[in-house]
Amino acid sequence: MYLVTHDTRLGALVVAPENAADLNEQTTALIESAGFTWRSDIEAFTRPGQQDHQKTAWITLRLGQLGHDVLAAPGRQREPTNQTT
Repeated sequence: MYLVTHDTRLGALVVAPENAADLNEQTTALIESAGFTWRSDIEAFTRPGQQDHQKTAWITLRLGQLGHDVLAAPGRQREPTNQTT
C-alpha cells in the first residue's frame, strides 16, 4: 500500500510505501520517472513543489495499475495567520 499526499511542511508531494515489501524495481522506476527522489530520513519519495492534483491523480492511478493499494489524501493547506492591527 502507498500513501500519496502533499506535505506542506516539506513543500512536496509525498509517495510513501507502507513497508519495504511494496518497493520493487518496476514501482521504484515508475515513481522516479515522475520526478520523485527517495528520502531515507522519512522513508518516502518526494517531489518538491506546490500541491498538484493532476500529478497526485496520475501517480495514484499508475500505482494502482501496478497492483498496489493506494490511499490518496489532499495535503493540508496552510491556514492564514491571524494578524491584528
